[in-house]
Amino acid sequence: MILTDELQEIIKSTKILESIPRKKYLKEIKPFLERKEIIILKGIRRCGKTHIMHQIMKLLPRKNVFYINFEDYRFNNSLEIKLLEKIMSLRDKSKPVYFFLDEIQRIKGFEKWLRTYYDREEKIKFIIGGSNISLLSPKLSTVLTGRNITFEIYPLDYKEFQNFSKSSFEEFLQFGGFPEVVLAKDEFTKRKILEQYVEDIITKDILEKYELTNITQIKALLKFFLNNPGIKISANKLGKQLNISKNSAQKYVDYIKDTFLIFEVPYFSYSAKTKYIGAHASKYYCIDNGIYAITTTRENKGILLENAVAIKLLQTSKELFYWQDLVEIDFVADEKAIQVTSTEKIPSRELDAFLEFKKKHKKITKHILISPKKEGKEENIKFIKVKDFLEE
Repeated sequence: MILTDELQEIIKSTKILESIPRKKYLKEIKPFLERKEIIILKGIRRCGKTHIMHQIMKLLPRKNVFYINFEDYRFNNSLEIKLLEKIMSLRDKSKPVYFFLDEIQRIKGFEKWLRTYYDREEKIKFIIGGSNISLLSPKLSTVLTGRNITFEIYPLDYKEFQNFSKSSFEEFLQFGGFPEVVLAKDEFTKRKILEQYVEDIITKDILEKYELTNITQIKALLKFFLNNPGIKISANKLGKQLNISKNSAQKYVDYIKDTFLIFEVPYFSYSAKTKYIGAHASKYYCIDNGIYAITTTRENKGILLENAVAIKLLQTSKELFYWQDLVEIDFVADEKAIQVTSTEKIPSRELDAFLEFKKKHKKITKHILISPKKEGKEENIKFIKVKDFLEE
């Protein structure tokens, strides 16, 4: 266990990081700093959670702030509740204190510890962060019911990207929005950074966390998803392709989703029975276009546009689905049917899909087609340029 003097020195020597403010998140989070609820920041590794924590810290009196990153190697032999107790003992009990606990999920049992201090201490505010969806596992949700406010942090959207860089829209489409990648000066560096991100996620958030030894299968599965944004596939079919059981395939998919690398878009239906039949397997997209760019030698603008739109809808919609019958609707979100095309001349199949969808779902009357250049409205279809849509 780390000594108290060493712990004090780590905390004392922590400097607030300087970075470009993520204003949209700061605006959302700031009103909750004076409330008691535990603030939870979750999101994929390297998306900017730590920098956002430091940007929040700049809004507070420095002497009232404790910041601990539990991925600091100096804590490797001390990741237990006793460490949290030592940190707590360093506070001045007479003053309000803000504890920023980064990657706290590395400490087993942290949920009940948080709840205990939340319930019995009035002058403590917790802001916690982590790189796994499991940070908000059913266990944590149960333990902290009514005691937390959660913010999901993503790589830069296109509007933020423009604040970070003068690079082109095409570069955003290809290399995505991880802040460090956006700020890198050349393509080689961007690719190397992204490759290292994926390797770290595989190692730390999948293999180490779940104590897995079948590295080849995990990497093959991950490569399959990252190579094919928008792929529609069931666990049964996936298992057959990789020569593993359906249950193993589903388990591994859940592990990968847990890291935020991919996200699921289920089939749209008002009927739960229809929604989950085998023919209506979910689609899967990458959380960042750059992740797709480094896993393939071919550049497919259609995939890049569709994945970018999927990410935007994930961030801004209450729920996100797709629909398919004789034709496919790329996305159904917030009572809107949305198609994405990469061609300047709109294929008739894209427009026909709206007509087919309308026959089955008359209540959804807003139809949007997103393409590189066309804008305006024709009949019941609104045309939006993809740059404009991503800037909204």
